[in-house]
Amino acid sequence: MNKPKGPSRSLPEIHRRDVLLGAAALLPSPREAAAQAADPPRSAQTGLLMSGGAAAPVPAVPSFAKGKDRALVLGGGGEYFIAWLIGFAHGLSAAGVAYNLADIIVGTSAGAVVGCAIAANHLGLARDDMEFFGAFPRLLSSLVPTGASNPSQVRAREICQNTRDASVAAIQAIGRGAMAARNPSVIDLQLMIDILSVDRSWPSPSLYVTTTDCYTAERLVLSPSSQVPISHAVCASVSLPGIFGPTWIGDRLCMDGAMGSTSTHADLVAGAQRALVVALTDTQRRFTRIPNDIEQELRNLEAAGTKTLLIAADPAKVNLMSADEIGPALKAGHGSAQREAERIKAFWA
Repeated sequence: MNKPKGPSRSLPEIHRRDVLLGAAALLPSPREAAAQAADPPRSAQTGLLMSGGAAAPVPAVPSFAKGKDRALVLGGGGEYFIAWLIGFAHGLSAAGVAYNLADIIVGTSAGAVVGCAIAANHLGLARDDMEFFGAFPRLLSSLVPTGASNPSQVRAREICQNTRDASVAAIQAIGRGAMAARNPSVIDLQLMIDILSVDRSWPSPSLYVTTTDCYTAERLVLSPSSQVPISHAVCASVSLPGIFGPTWIGDRLCMDGAMGSTSTHADLVAGAQRALVVALTDTQRRFTRIPNDIEQELRNLEAAGTKTLLIAADPAKVNLMSADEIGPALKAGHGSAQREAERIKAFWA
């Protein structure tokens, strides 16, 4: 008896579907998730307490890159920039440029996600994930909240959009909005990061992830010595007010690492021989109106003896948080890498 034919699916699609659906089955119920988000188990907090040196002033003194050769700095920019950075990395690889030679990687928000994949040498898997999500945006939307926003989320985002200075009071105001927003539990987001990074262990001692304390407005720099699972660290870095989180890191409630006076935290690599900085530089594409001066940050690096190369990944008008942008972003990043390959090879090799 002939079986009816259905839509054909490749083995990678089936495997990825099974992984995601199986992982989704492990999610707690909404009631359990709410309880965990409201009052994390004390046992889960044990071992997450951070060392006193986690809070780093801007600029950092000293930096984390003294004596290092290559530094890679990856800024933030939502789902669009995650995909762009992955396409960029694969474009460089196709052009014969080794992108994974960095002695130190500083990742913020989207850059934290991709920096984690680079440090773990999982870029190939990350690209497969993003292509899969691009083909099935509804599946991505089940993990990333893209539905209608409630008033508390709208208020948090409006505070970000209306902030035009990087004073402590201004960042604390963003933090209050972030803490007051009724967002979905971050558990789903942590699961997605686990899927993208494969393992919860810190992928490399070379990786540093930035986030911001909602209450104090301090910058926190997370590394293996912070004793934080990588999914928690990256989740804190991407906890965009009014969208995700905030995320508990030890006894601190944290939001997106780009909520501050710098969107790249390039000062953390001052003193390295050379720094490749990849970032969105168009202030109209960012989630706040804080006037981060990337050109001044690079001048500061040069003054510290670090040669710099900036790759500006400024798209046309796009929704940085839309799954529909993943496919175009992968192509845009790949195309940029092809155009910049020789210049990067001369600088990086």
